[in-house]
Amino acid sequence: MAPLTEGIQKALISCVGMTLIDRLVSVLRTEEIDNFTIGVGWKATEMDRHFDNHPETDVIDIVHVPEYERGPLQTLVTALDVVHDEQFIVCPADLFVEGGVVSLTMSEHVTDNPPRIASIAVDKSDRTGTPVYVKDTGQVAGLGRAVQDCSESGHSAMVLAVDRRFISYCKEALDSGKSRVVDALNLAISIGEDIRQVDVTGRWFDVDDIKSLLDVNEYLLRFSTPEIDGSIFVPAGDTMDIGETITLPSGIVLESGVQIVGPSFIAPECKVGSHCVIGPVVSLEMKAMVKSRSKVRNSLLLREAQVGEGTNLTDSVVHGSDVFQKGK
Repeated sequence: MAPLTEGIQKALISCVGMTLIDRLVSVLRTEEIDNFTIGVGWKATEMDRHFDNHPETDVIDIVHVPEYERGPLQTLVTALDVVHDEQFIVCPADLFVEGGVVSLTMSEHVTDNPPRIASIAVDKSDRTGTPVYVKDTGQVAGLGRAVQDCSESGHSAMVLAVDRRFISYCKEALDSGKSRVVDALNLAISIGEDIRQVDVTGRWFDVDDIKSLLDVNEYLLRFSTPEIDGSIFVPAGDTMDIGETITLPSGIVLESGVQIVGPSFIAPECKVGSHCVIGPVVSLEMKAMVKSRSKVRNSLLLREAQVGEGTNLTDSVVHGSDVFQKGK
């Protein structure tokens, strides 16, 4: 997601009032996941600061990853060095996933005795993510590349339930110069390990570019009700028109003539200048500012973002004064 992520740790991007990592932890907690190990390379100290005095600090272990440039497999191997559970869930820290996907994947994973080495959440309706190929028996035959006499079952939803034995395949793949978790899975399959798919239907997004981040923003605005103290949420189909300038106790300032078109979210301490139109499908995160006579739609303004006077902004993420547009 560079160049946006040159200035911010991706998992710490806030969307509709919560960072991606906080939203993921919250969902996993409801799925009865009790402990978390987060491997971080780029801007690791930002993650440390984020979880200082965090409500979930006691159940989160932050692991700094050396040589993180080697790829996600290096991050996973480093993080797993401090994990002692026999079975656990693996997913990206910036994943957006609905409740139900993780619990279903783990519950199906533990049905075998002895346990299979891995179970992969597979979405048969989504066309993003890594393609998964299966045999007639239901065993996964390969990921990411077509396998002879096997059909494409769907795409990986980025959630893995794994047995501890999988760690050795991760290390072997990394030592051979591989960089992706898919490479470790394909290595295990080539040696005859039993890896199964778990069919899932809940919504998920691999937040890997501006488009997917804006997709998450839109999904949350349309299908959830933010409960952030001191914020404003205008649901789809509604409009808020401001007459005289108002200042809320949370520090939100909406100047005269502002119109907010739902679904849109405004976090505390944001300021919107006179005669602006905000929305539809807009999130203003903490301390974002939009100056007078601007129009913003289908966009996400990150913390302390600034939009200049008379700007017409669409399909964009704003960090500071930098604008990152979908597809560019």
